[in-house]
Amino acid sequence: MVRFSDIIRIDSKSLSYRAPAEPAFEESKRRQGDPELRIAQQRGPAVDSHSFEKMTAEAAAIYETLVKKASQVREKVLADEEVNPAPVLSDLKRMAEQDLIDRVYEHAVCRRGDYDPHLVHNVDVTVTSLKVSQGLGYDPQRQLNLGLCAFLENVGMYKIPENILKKTEKLEDSERALIMEHPEMSSRILSRMGEEYRWVVDVALQVHERADGSGYPRGLEGPQISEFASIIGLADIYTALIRKRPNRDKLLEVEAIKFILKEAKGLFHHRILKAFLNEISLFPVNTYLRLNNKSTGRVTSTVRNQPLRPMVQLIYDGLGNKLEKKEIVRLSDNPLLYVTDYLKESELP
Repeated sequence: MVRFSDIIRIDSKSLSYRAPAEPAFEESKRRQGDPELRIAQQRGPAVDSHSFEKMTAEAAAIYETLVKKASQVREKVLADEEVNPAPVLSDLKRMAEQDLIDRVYEHAVCRRGDYDPHLVHNVDVTVTSLKVSQGLGYDPQRQLNLGLCAFLENVGMYKIPENILKKTEKLEDSERALIMEHPEMSSRILSRMGEEYRWVVDVALQVHERADGSGYPRGLEGPQISEFASIIGLADIYTALIRKRPNRDKLLEVEAIKFILKEAKGLFHHRILKAFLNEISLFPVNTYLRLNNKSTGRVTSTVRNQPLRPMVQLIYDGLGNKLEKKEIVRLSDNPLLYVTDYLKESELP
């Protein structure tokens, strides 16, 4: 059994695991006298691909709507007009009450398209924060509050000049200092929504604070930092790592997880890190994996509290042949299958 406390200490040298069920897998091979156990013999319950596509279509529509809302918020900020939270709240309420968070998150991670990176970052941070909130047991109302904070906390960045945000060279000290002022910029912009939303302002000020006191702008520590702010801060780091930036390439999702587990242990409360891992998984959505029967697939969904056993869409069989009909398997339902390695897209057969 792999405990969370063991996973949190994983170094960056290896991500190969041997599940407790391995002896049973080897025994089944011997009994069948087959050197390559076929996928169909061990795949477990399959998921109807038509139903899967239908779910993702609805999630895509919600995601597109959130991107449009983010664009509208930016226009308000640049025009020095008051931001209205009501349109955003309606979409967040739908996600929370209709149990669509997982589907929208999966679309966010896998989405393609020519999006403005600053807009979609805010949307991605929002849905990632909501994903983590599920692991913390948040009810729909608390998810709604968290989602609003995540969607609006970064509005101060809209005031930063584009030439700084898109700069590929090392930032000057003055430019870095300006970027670090964005929490105060966000708080000033959001304070115009009135006292009713004062809590949103407070969270925006704290998103870049860290439990060890190393954050900014006030160097808060531990319990001084709102749980909402810590969740959003962790989601912000992860979503930034898995996207290309002007001054660096993106990390593989699994590499971003390893970075966080190694570097963020003292920056966020253990409870939040544990919920993050249980929800996002050690093998996150969109990760390419090799299984112990040598077949290859892509993670399409994660399984709560089972970070080593996601749902995988099989792409190649054990001989490297591309499957005409892609199958989706739940590793959590099949003890004979487990992950042996992860791959870059360029390393696929």
